[in-house]
Amino acid sequence: MINLYIARHGETTWNVEGRIQGRSDPGLSPKGHQQRLALLEQLKNRSLSAIYTSSLQRSFLTAQPVAHHFGLPIRKESELDEIAFGILEGRNLYQFDEVTRSEWERFKDDRFNYRIPGAENYTDVANRIKPFIEKTLSDHEGEEVLIVGHRVVNRLLIGMLLDLPPDTVLKIEQTHDCLYQIQRGHETKVFHYLNGKVNEGILLVGEEVVL
Repeated sequence: MINLYIARHGETTWNVEGRIQGRSDPGLSPKGHQQRLALLEQLKNRSLSAIYTSSLQRSFLTAQPVAHHFGLPIRKESELDEIAFGILEGRNLYQFDEVTRSEWERFKDDRFNYRIPGAENYTDVANRIKPFIEKTLSDHEGEEVLIVGHRVVNRLLIGMLLDLPPDTVLKIEQTHDCLYQIQRGHETKVFHYLNGKVNEGILLVGEEVVL
């Protein structure tokens, strides 16, 4: 069996401002720094043997306290970088002009197929993280592993690990302080840690599903 802990990076300064991040690399906000310490509290009594993050600083910084606690290196993997948003990166979600709003709406209507100019779609991201998933499951059988990623990347990681249909993947919710645990063995189980509580199942936008 393998235990995978999937965390989202802590809140960033751009999250606070409502700006689209993608491959851009803003730092953590004060709340984000608190959230990375909360992640350590959740995991400090586990038996982690490996920590993976994207190559972006918000992911790496979130993992640092856990890495220091366990004396583990942080393995940066560009496959875990957030979806590229192309011409929309850095734009404020609440201040779109006509062109950028049109691109955003077309993407939201067909996230697995439509590409904003210079960006990726969900299928592109799924294709690049699939080899990472396969290698991690193979290399860490019987171990506990932390992965610190991003909203879209984590949606797809969780969806692929649980064999969820695309319409469910699009609804997976993970706030910056929500941690998922996926147990893969003879059967697969998933848990989420939120507000000091652990519950079985995944959180969906507007509802909760227990698997």
